[in-house]
Amino acid sequence: MNAQIKTNFYLAIIALLLISCATTEEQVDFEKFPTPDTEPTEVEVPMDDPEALVRLGKDHEAAMLYLTIASKTTSPQRQTLQLKGINLLIKQKAYDAANNLLSEISPAELNTQQLAHYAYLNAKITVNERSAEQSLQWLEYFESEEYGRFTSEKDALELIIAIYDLAGKTQAATLTRLKLEPLLSDEAETLSNQQAIIRGLLLLNEEELSELSNKEQSGSKLAWFELASIVKKSNNPFRLGNQLASWRELNPHLHIRDEIIASLAPQQTDEQLSIENIALLLPLSGPYKKPASAVRDGFMANYYADDTAEGKPVIRIYNTSDKQKSITDIYQTAINEGADIIVGPLRKKSVEVLTKNVKVNVPTLVLNQLENQDFYAKDFYQFALSPEQEAQQTAQRAWQDGHNRAAVIFPDNKWGMRVATAFKEEWQLLGGEIVAESGYKPKKNDFSKPIKTLLAIDKSHKRKQELAKLFRTKLRFEARRRQDIDFIFMAAFPRQARLIPPQFDFFHASTLPIYSTSHSFSGKINRKKDRDLNSLIVGDMPWTLTTTKNNNTKLQIYRTWPNKSKQFNRFYAFGNDAYFILNYLNWLRANSQSRLMGQTGKLHMNEHNQILRELSWAKFKKGKPRLLPATARISN
Repeated sequence: MNAQIKTNFYLAIIALLLISCATTEEQVDFEKFPTPDTEPTEVEVPMDDPEALVRLGKDHEAAMLYLTIASKTTSPQRQTLQLKGINLLIKQKAYDAANNLLSEISPAELNTQQLAHYAYLNAKITVNERSAEQSLQWLEYFESEEYGRFTSEKDALELIIAIYDLAGKTQAATLTRLKLEPLLSDEAETLSNQQAIIRGLLLLNEEELSELSNKEQSGSKLAWFELASIVKKSNNPFRLGNQLASWRELNPHLHIRDEIIASLAPQQTDEQLSIENIALLLPLSGPYKKPASAVRDGFMANYYADDTAEGKPVIRIYNTSDKQKSITDIYQTAINEGADIIVGPLRKKSVEVLTKNVKVNVPTLVLNQLENQDFYAKDFYQFALSPEQEAQQTAQRAWQDGHNRAAVIFPDNKWGMRVATAFKEEWQLLGGEIVAESGYKPKKNDFSKPIKTLLAIDKSHKRKQELAKLFRTKLRFEARRRQDIDFIFMAAFPRQARLIPPQFDFFHASTLPIYSTSHSFSGKINRKKDRDLNSLIVGDMPWTLTTTKNNNTKLQIYRTWPNKSKQFNRFYAFGNDAYFILNYLNWLRANSQSRLMGQTGKLHMNEHNQILRELSWAKFKKGKPRLLPATARISN
């Protein structure tokens, strides 16, 4: 089949699809509508003018007409018309048809302008396919061209941003968004773009921001860089509010939206809670005593380290494990004794009892998360070290890293099911595919059976046995794993996490990246024990992934409780953040884009008053987690 015949074949298929769409009409009861006083004016459709069809919004018909006319003309007009038709197909998300038609065009026959248009269209397709490497290659051919010859500058810049975002090139994407800024008129687009600009700039370090400022001549861009630098250097969000007000007065030309400034820092006058008495409700006896004590000590450590408040609040601590009193009674006692904010309880069961029996009128920050995700009360806030949220973020990170097909291995118990389900639901919501999953018995040391099932090696052995039986002879055989897996999500605790990756290596899967939640890492550096975690990608809190060098509170905790801080490391950080966020609850609720840099992650609040944590990411090397960039760096 020669090129022209193949092209005509694709055109015929597209035409059939269009006809099938056009003949599927909804039945309308016209008697329900009043008869107009005048006859409707019929718009004459110019079926021989594709540009007129585009203006009328008839992109399907215009695409067909461009391609039909192209089949009857010669170079270079033919290629120009083909590219215009293909562009309209891509606009309609007919990516497969567009890709097939592009493959019939020889780049060697294109002039410079056509080649740029050709590369632009290919880039649109590879971005849709989430292929970062190919998209970057196509970008080289059209980035420096005059976009107006084949598309608008706005559309071209938006595609370039999508390519840089896909490839994890934060700085390049952010600088391109700054170019896009003056081209936007829609308020929603402007707000979204400005939010992305400030997010991108805040991901850069001080050295990168300084280097950009030294190279830049544009006053508006310099103002953006200065804004990001002010935010990054600030340690106190309330003090930052005054600095931002001064910055805004000096830069009236920068039409930055009020929502952006509001999300960066709270106003002390109306967004800070008035806190004089804090009630801390924790199970300080019984089976939860040790982790609860770590939460308490982390909370108090931040209280004593806090030098921002003029008059510190009084803290009263209540033991929720007191069998003589119900959690409802303890909660009411705290209110009767003057608490104007309550922190706790910690146990999920206690939180659920509280929500069923108490009408919350005093600001309450519970230290767990309800099963009912839709529960909402104005003064009721939830803050948790949620494994489900970590699994969801692991899916998001793997997606950002350019993966499409996941295999999931998890412990065959209630916790494992919860984590695996949270990961799978988020992965499929993003557009990813689960190609295999397998549960394992967590108390075992040998995980070869679930791993072989996950990699379809057991099916490979079965095929070998069937062939041997068929030919009645012994066969030389090397098992092959399935090849449609991009990465593995592993739900595991440290003991299993140290055993599972080497067994994947044994079954020829050493090249597959393994992602996991913080539960796979003990939280303390042990190069000898964790040498088998090498190459594992883990999401965890900054507290465990950074040193004590610039963290005086963490250093003090480690010195005061050297043994307990190793075992309950993350609970100290959790308590630390529970105190830290009290002053910012109103601000976080009012500004969904707001972020607080806490010890457990970047903190923000959703519409259900749940405090969510954005994890840091690390990859193990020589038994030690090494921090990864905040955004993905795709190499696949």
